[in-house]
Amino acid sequence: MLKLSKIAFNIGLCTCMVVSLSAQNTYSPYGVFGLGDIYGMDLANNIAMGGVGISTGNPFHLNNKNPALLIHNRVVVFEAAVALESKKLSTTDLSQDNFTGGLGYLVFGFPVIRDKWTISIGLKPLTTVNYKSKDLGFVTETTSVLSTTFDGSGGVSQAYFATGLEIVKGLSLGFRAAYLFGNIRKETVFFVEGSRYFTADVERNSFSDITFGLGAAYKLVLKENENFLNLGITYDLGGDQSVRRLERLERRDLARDLVSPADEPPYLITDDLKGSIKFPSRLGLGIAYEKKFKWMVGADITLGNWSKYRGFNGENEGLNDRTEIGIGGSYIPNAFSVDSFLKRLTYMVGFNYQQTPYIVNNQEIKDFGINFGVTLPLRNLSRLSLAFKVGERGTTDNGLIKERYFQTYLGITVNDNKWFIRRKFD
Repeated sequence: MLKLSKIAFNIGLCTCMVVSLSAQNTYSPYGVFGLGDIYGMDLANNIAMGGVGISTGNPFHLNNKNPALLIHNRVVVFEAAVALESKKLSTTDLSQDNFTGGLGYLVFGFPVIRDKWTISIGLKPLTTVNYKSKDLGFVTETTSVLSTTFDGSGGVSQAYFATGLEIVKGLSLGFRAAYLFGNIRKETVFFVEGSRYFTADVERNSFSDITFGLGAAYKLVLKENENFLNLGITYDLGGDQSVRRLERLERRDLARDLVSPADEPPYLITDDLKGSIKFPSRLGLGIAYEKKFKWMVGADITLGNWSKYRGFNGENEGLNDRTEIGIGGSYIPNAFSVDSFLKRLTYMVGFNYQQTPYIVNNQEIKDFGINFGVTLPLRNLSRLSLAFKVGERGTTDNGLIKERYFQTYLGITVNDNKWFIRRKFD
């Protein structure tokens, strides 16, 4: 019998920790464009293989990238991860080090009919905005120094429901619905040297809407039910998402506190103005070849039409289409070894290439990373996953910024195969 109290506990845990998803897991000046840094549906084990996961399922981890693969989860699964990043920003003559971190995701799934129908719910960031920069100049036709600070924070998170269903042997279909929430705050602060006040132009977009995604997967048996060719496809619909905007001018004192006496309130430009931002659609294709409980190699490609993105005022912000390619694999020396713990580990490696949507000073911003990791088996089919990525994004050409980063993901997977066993004694 399904233990409803355990389900309630995990749902409650997800709900209580939702605020932690707003933690800034990355810092990037390129977050000024569009919706900021973009996340996929990858979990730690996918990240360790370069993001591969659209076509291949894993019975020990939730198959989050393609909802059609959820049918491979035959037991109740709860997964969570912490994400950390160390990054060095550099231009031709300056550099800056940053360290960020936060909750990566919370996901939960359970089979309704084993090998046939599985349901999953979860919380995961969709985009993150986290940047701060300063520009020095002069007030027009004067010698007064003008300092302009650009500051962005926040992001869009998603609470999703997903389900996968086997239609015929080897073929499964999936569906995902996600509620988008959160806000992105961007402000431009002006300060004239010698002045008693700062002037700030504040813009905040608050998101609240639902988006949908579809998936399909096919597993072809090649040799004695041990070797398989896996194919997968996903499609996220995108479209107009409801947004409420607040925009105002603020006057702040030298301690950065808001100055708003009764006769001089902040000048409100818009308050709770309803509108929309057009999210791009996204198509994912994957192929993988695997030997059961031994090894797997695969490749994914994801295409996002960010050239169709439209901001609150209908502008594109100069964004281009996004392409992401991941190639990777995994290897288990001996999944059933009783005399060697190291032989039961899953070793993973891959690489990831992204043509990001950003074009700055006529320069396309590219991202390349090498990924690797390991999954350690724990008691009761559970897993501890470590994933790492060493990468580089951008360039110092044309006055731009290069980012060199090292990302770490620590994930825990709790598998429980006793939830659906009827108790004989109470």
